[in-house]
Amino acid sequence: MKIVAVGTSNDLKVRAVQNAFKRYIDVDIIKVPIKTSVSAQPVGVTELLRGAFERAYNALNTIKNASFGVGIEAGLMEFYTSTGFLETQIVLILGSNRRISIGLSPSFELPKGIVERLLEGTELSEACRLRRGKRDLGEVVGYVGVKTWGSITRLELTEIAVRMALIPWFERNEWLITLEELAKKLGVKTEELR
Repeated sequence: MKIVAVGTSNDLKVRAVQNAFKRYIDVDIIKVPIKTSVSAQPVGVTELLRGAFERAYNALNTIKNASFGVGIEAGLMEFYTSTGFLETQIVLILGSNRRISIGLSPSFELPKGIVERLLEGTELSEACRLRRGKRDLGEVVGYVGVKTWGSITRLELTEIAVRMALIPWFERNEWLITLEELAKKLGVKTEELR
């Protein structure tokens, strides 16, 4: 049995990781609340990836004998849309072999008013509560669940992103980026994490 440390306090994200990994291997999932250096509402691929990196790294290094650390960040990713962004989730899986894989969720556009609030630093669930009166969207079905009448939920989006990040682990993966390579690209000093 493999131990998977998930760097979050969000039960929905933990369930998504468990659902994805258990499709393929027998795992023991351990939730590890992690604080990151990124904002509560990350904006841009670099900030999303940095948050996921910090979560995975710290989770893996907190749990003894963990085979994998998983970090998940949701937020706005730059894209060619009217607002300049898509809402997405980035999953980073760090193996005990110091290799990293990355997966993305299906992504979608948000209304201009919500994007403006997110760019001001308001979290998506709060921006939606202010606009639509919804509560705790991030822990339940998510914005996508409300807007698709439950046909696609945040749990599903997160699970798909985890499954995408898992793909390289089913084959020889020495070509994956290393912990040190990605840390350098992101400007992260791993000795300062935790």
